[in-house]
Amino acid sequence: MGGLCCSNSPDKITEKTMTESGPVVLRSTANPTVRHLIRLRENRYRRKSDRIIVDGWRETSQAMESGLTLCGVYVREEGADDLSGTDEEAQSRVVDRANAVSKKVFVSDAIMEKISFGQSPRGVVAEFERPDRGLDRLKLPKSAFVLVLDQIEKPGNVGAVFRCADAAGVDAILLSDCQDPFNPNAIRNSLGAIFRVPTATGTSESIAKYLAHGGFSVMGARVESSTPFWSVSWAGSVAVVLGSEAHGLGERWKTIPQYVDGKLTGDHISVPGVRIPMAGKVDSLNISVSAAVIAFEAVRQRGHAGSSC
Repeated sequence: MGGLCCSNSPDKITEKTMTESGPVVLRSTANPTVRHLIRLRENRYRRKSDRIIVDGWRETSQAMESGLTLCGVYVREEGADDLSGTDEEAQSRVVDRANAVSKKVFVSDAIMEKISFGQSPRGVVAEFERPDRGLDRLKLPKSAFVLVLDQIEKPGNVGAVFRCADAAGVDAILLSDCQDPFNPNAIRNSLGAIFRVPTATGTSESIAKYLAHGGFSVMGARVESSTPFWSVSWAGSVAVVLGSEAHGLGERWKTIPQYVDGKLTGDHISVPGVRIPMAGKVDSLNISVSAAVIAFEAVRQRGHAGSSC
């Protein structure tokens, strides 16, 4: 079932969605396409199917602009072409693109509610092929500033960090043993920034090797550190690792492998810690807040506010 939508040719999509008397509307939860879309809300099924599902006109437009392969765009049978409201421009782009490749499918209001995230329809649901986010595909500029998220379990927090990173001009986010970045809640909380900010996923070991081999200065955000984040230099190629609010980094990311002339030496080098000083009794911040505070200080130091670091 994973290839249900993308494997269809444009002719089959057209035959499925249009007849001489007008558009065909999907109305039954027994329909294979509808069952497939509902199951895409499950993390395991999304991974098995190599698909992702996106809610909202703005987010769908951004997913299209990022180059993802479109499988289908599902819109309400009533008002699908009513271009009004705050997402008018995005809606127009999505509808035009979906029509151009014969991927627009009409669904009843009841089915839209079933296939939407949290049963909260936002006008459109789109299915895409899952993009490859391997480290080997990541292309970074010289002197890049990167955030590393380590073992973040709540997809909403992952999405919120992407939103902050997009605002600050962070060059990339690396996800170390994290939740699926294409979880619908992560996409929604990012406001589509997940499709704009370059990202790659991997284990802590593979990401540590990637950064060490790339000559990055790596710092860990740690509440127990004595070094305020504003007192260090954020120049050059820098990565800062942030852990979960509940557990922090622990013993992880205390060191990274050492490379000399592009080769592993077998030794490890220490990862210095930085902290965000806090005056109150609270001893931790939400990871998206921590990421924003550190990222904007890095932007300030590097002199690239409002553009890519």
